[in-house]
Amino acid sequence: MVGIGLGFGVPFVLSVAMIATSGDLSLLILPLPFLLGLWLIQGLAPAGFALEADRVRIERRWLSRVIPYSFIRGVDRQSRAIGGLGAVGLNGLFGSQGPRWNPRTGWHYLAITNTADLVYLHTAGGLLVLSPSRPDEFAARLRDRIAGSVPR
Repeated sequence: MVGIGLGFGVPFVLSVAMIATSGDLSLLILPLPFLLGLWLIQGLAPAGFALEADRVRIERRWLSRVIPYSFIRGVDRQSRAIGGLGAVGLNGLFGSQGPRWNPRTGWHYLAITNTADLVYLHTAGGLLVLSPSRPDEFAARLRDRIAGSVPR
């Protein structure tokens, strides 16, 4: 909430103050780039994770992503270093997502809303880190599903 206040509220208040002092209504557009940035970040942020019949769905407000069970090699909850140098990902008010690299873990993809409830998926494309609301249950159910999926 503080981030939204700083990201949009401060530019809005500044634009109102500048309009009041200058009388120039074109200054109303000052907060729009900040509002657009917040809108984009929230739309692409992970909102949930679902186990479907044949895949894991990373739910987002826009552009959900899916990972077929046949693509997943293993699942664990072993704590490890994540994050680091962001390649194209976003870190924001609504979670962290996108590819990352650090020397201890190497390349990995984050789709997390918190750093406490992490589940690590070992896929054919590398490590994928998720943060479901009930991580132990999610990992156990996912292990059962990938054990019954098409052999790799």
